[in-house]
Amino acid sequence: MEEILTGKEGERYFLLGNEAIVRGALEAGVDIAALYPGTPMSEIGDVFHALAKSVLDKGEEPSFYFEWSANEKVSLDICIAASLSGLRALCPMKAQGFNVAADSFLDYLTACNLVETDIKGGLVLVCADDPGGTSSVNEQDDRYIPILADVPMLEPSNCQEMKDMTKKAFGIAEELHLPVFLRTVNRVNLSRGDLLFGKLGVPRRKGDIKGVPISFDRTRCHANILKKMEKAKEFSEKSEYNRVIKFDGGKTGHRRIGVVASSISISYAEEIIRELGVEAELLALGFTNPLPEMLCKDFINKFDEIIVVEELSPFLETQFLKMAHEISDKTKIWGKETGHFPRAGEYRLETVAEPLAKVFGMDNPIPRREGSRIELVARALTNCPGCPHRNTYYAIKQVVPKDAIFANDQGCYLLGGLEPYKMSHAQYSMGASIGLACGFQQATGKPSIAFIGDSTFFHNGMSPLANAIHHKYDITVVVMDNGATAMSGFQLHPGTDRDAMGREAISIKIEDVVRGLGATFVEVVNPNNIAETREVFKRAIAHNGVSVVVSKALCRLMENREKRRKGLKITSYEIDQEKCDQCNICIDIYACPAFYEVDDKIYIDDVQCAGCGVCQEVCRVGAIREKGAENG
Repeated sequence: MEEILTGKEGERYFLLGNEAIVRGALEAGVDIAALYPGTPMSEIGDVFHALAKSVLDKGEEPSFYFEWSANEKVSLDICIAASLSGLRALCPMKAQGFNVAADSFLDYLTACNLVETDIKGGLVLVCADDPGGTSSVNEQDDRYIPILADVPMLEPSNCQEMKDMTKKAFGIAEELHLPVFLRTVNRVNLSRGDLLFGKLGVPRRKGDIKGVPISFDRTRCHANILKKMEKAKEFSEKSEYNRVIKFDGGKTGHRRIGVVASSISISYAEEIIRELGVEAELLALGFTNPLPEMLCKDFINKFDEIIVVEELSPFLETQFLKMAHEISDKTKIWGKETGHFPRAGEYRLETVAEPLAKVFGMDNPIPRREGSRIELVARALTNCPGCPHRNTYYAIKQVVPKDAIFANDQGCYLLGGLEPYKMSHAQYSMGASIGLACGFQQATGKPSIAFIGDSTFFHNGMSPLANAIHHKYDITVVVMDNGATAMSGFQLHPGTDRDAMGREAISIKIEDVVRGLGATFVEVVNPNNIAETREVFKRAIAHNGVSVVVSKALCRLMENREKRRKGLKITSYEIDQEKCDQCNICIDIYACPAFYEVDDKIYIDDVQCAGCGVCQEVCRVGAIREKGAENG
């Protein structure tokens, strides 16, 4: 990974798309990067963190500042300030992450357009979409945000473009005095490619701000933005990222058909056209807001039919329909509106192959494969073996009223909403669980319990908790504190004692924050002690008002990783078959995936067992023991 910082101009490396973004930012001389981690762009922060730490470990000072911020709004505010001060700033956001930062972003556009000269430092937002919703709550298409905000947008289609466009975006931002959207998708973020390095940039390091004039002439501000977007259109017309690719296949017909694509769909369309062996042209669009209208209309004029290939919404297709109508009613546009391409789901080669072949009137070169005829055993989603969240759910399940309503949140712990615990009536955005619990309690009068993680608490949990305490809601809030932003890769947060640069930081205790907000029932438990945890939850649920239980135990994956690093033994466990009465509590109720059953006997999988030993407390007959314990 160090080659991302040390690699020389002209050298080639095989990198992830997310790693390519970091290299592009370094080649642009980025000064500040700030983000909240999440799929599909978590590795961007991981790389900045690793590079900063490696430089500091050598006794040197990194050329950039990086932080994992408490949430996306905070990270954007930090980057905005850097930009206003004349420094270059990168603000990557996970799928749906922009939703949290939208207020700051749209207001910032007004502030930076009060005067003609405005900002000097380039601000680049990386908005990483997740077609297919692989690890997101929906398939939100962020391409409409630049249209709403009137800002330029670039869309890379491969790893090389991830780097090059990131670098280019800073220059565009400074020439236009507007932030630039770099919109990516999971398939490009998480793919690997051969990358040609450019020269590393020189950061400015120190910025300054003289003061931003205050104006209430919002019409003038809007007019300034529109004027800049007219200039952006000129950039788009000349951009090397908007290009026509010609295919001199041997198969020709009487129909003149052109193909338009953006993002990862460029790669898919390119490959399928080659497979079809047709003579065709592909308009590959990388600078997609504003579109290069002259280039697009010239392309439309050359063909009788246009096929538009893009994931999710008909973003390009709608604009091409409009442009085609302005030119001639005779041009046929094939796409989502004609039912050829799906609006939902992530595209793959076979997704694109069938409709392209159909329009060209040819056989599909990559027909959809039949699924395997082997019936695979279904695996339920569940927390890892040894996960402290399982112990929290197991304890509370034993004491919670039968009519209780559960509001869950975004994190590893949301798996508690599945079998066998089923402790979630609703869960969606980060930090929503506490507000949901309040609403359920007000609407139903039933006991309401909110589950929220430690990183999520810092992200967006404090405001709804303050609201709950102020309005005297009778709810129980369970903060699942496992010591990291575990679900997206164990990134640090304000509750940890180090920052993203690897330096010592102030660790903020969640229980102190909760007491500071005015909660009168606040207790901290170790969920690995189930009996104690159960008793605390009894009192918390019986408490009149807001009760908060911080269920604190380090993520078992992190704990075992540290043990291995130090050369410490991880205890193994086994079943004493003479004591075991096959009650199946360990499998059906506690639901640790390390347990399995063969021929009416229960065993522990040595590979999966994390060595937490909590199952010993769960087993009512004492049939679980450390390996070798029978020999003393």
